[in-house]
Amino acid sequence: DKTHPARIFSDMVDQIDITGFQEIKTEGRPMFDTRMMLKVVLWGYANGVRASRKLDERLMADVVYMWLAGLEKPDFRTICLFRKSNLEKMNHLFGEVILLARTLGLIKLGIIAVDGTKVRANVSVESFKSVKDWEKELQKARELAKKILSEAEEADLADDRKYGENSRGDELPEGLKDAKERIKKIEELIKQRKEDKSSQEQKISSTEPESKFMHHKNGSMPAYNGEVAVTKDQIIVHSDVTTEPVDTNQLTPALDSIKETCGKKPKRILADAGYNSGKNCRELEDRKIDGYIPASSEENIGKDMKRDTGLYTKDEFKYDEQKNCYVCPAGEELTVQSRRHLKTKYSDKWITVYGSEGKCLSCQQRQKCIKENNKAGRTITRGEFEAERLRMQQKLKTEKGRKLYRKRKGMVEPVIGQIKVVGNFIRFMLRGLIGAKIEWKWATIAHNLLKITRKMVKGEVKMLVIPS
Repeated sequence: DKTHPARIFSDMVDQIDITGFQEIKTEGRPMFDTRMMLKVVLWGYANGVRASRKLDERLMADVVYMWLAGLEKPDFRTICLFRKSNLEKMNHLFGEVILLARTLGLIKLGIIAVDGTKVRANVSVESFKSVKDWEKELQKARELAKKILSEAEEADLADDRKYGENSRGDELPEGLKDAKERIKKIEELIKQRKEDKSSQEQKISSTEPESKFMHHKNGSMPAYNGEVAVTKDQIIVHSDVTTEPVDTNQLTPALDSIKETCGKKPKRILADAGYNSGKNCRELEDRKIDGYIPASSEENIGKDMKRDTGLYTKDEFKYDEQKNCYVCPAGEELTVQSRRHLKTKYSDKWITVYGSEGKCLSCQQRQKCIKENNKAGRTITRGEFEAERLRMQQKLKTEKGRKLYRKRKGMVEPVIGQIKVVGNFIRFMLRGLIGAKIEWKWATIAHNLLKITRKMVKGEVKMLVIPS
């Protein structure tokens, strides 16, 4: 059947430049064709068959996989080795699929939606311990190594008395090598956590030290954060994995990646409140990209979420840019009192504090402005990106802005759902940040190929031969 999705999928892989991919050869077996291996692994990722042993089984019994493999039978070890292809190769392959989609007219950068999703790391919760707990484990490991060495020395002395002193004696005592390796591993874990001052209180795993506990709707879990940026046609134009549980710092890398992969910048960007920061608002303005990033959840866009205290709100104080001061409802100026540097794990910014220098205490409108026990007077804070934040808020208060932003959910969330549900991507199989990045690339490349395949099956696009 020429219209079978697997045949179209195979034809597309045939058109991709796979320069740089190495053929995998295992001991005692012939070398397998790289393009064939790509077809099998990518079709597996697209359809939720990710484990190498499961793919091995499909190659024995499923006619679609057998056809894609040309009746070749790479075993699970070969598939596993191939899947661990380095990140540079995967980035190249991702770019080639984007090139294919561009040739078919599917890369439209008028509107791009970005989002992140937490994916469980390949590690148990029990393996995570605090620095203090690891220091206790280190002490135990050192005591064990000392005990093994002491017992070995006693055994050597006994052998010397029994057999003489001519035996070699250079063999490592049984168990000492493992104990020393554990000591080294724990020492590295403790050093790594102590060097990262922002996360010293976080627990760390010996088997998956780069993963972190991240919050999701059902609690928290050791995870990585998978990022995607998608077009209106739900083609992924950027994908990456980070160890940061929040998305704030992921917008700039996404913009850089889209420009590099697609050759130009997007016209509009839609992102949820997780990406909202003054720095990101300024970044979008500097790049002349029309961004829509709310400061709150979608249902609260345009609403005043501030608690009603009965006092004048910050919005009732007008900022005078020329004088760099605020003018209160009574007409008094609040001038610069101090500047503060606020640095957190995921942000770094300066705040300016404006005050009235005691004028509030004799003001007729004092009861509407400050609490009764306030003896210092009213202060207003202004972040270094305040102007950009306010412009973003104003855009999202308009009907046009809200209408544009509502497109985000229908663009990016189904893509993440497709990868996680249909692609069965609920847990990483490869360990370490690099392993997670490689596997996320496999999944997003497979998604793009499957999305293009479906459009071809429906007759929405036609295959074009890319010139070599």
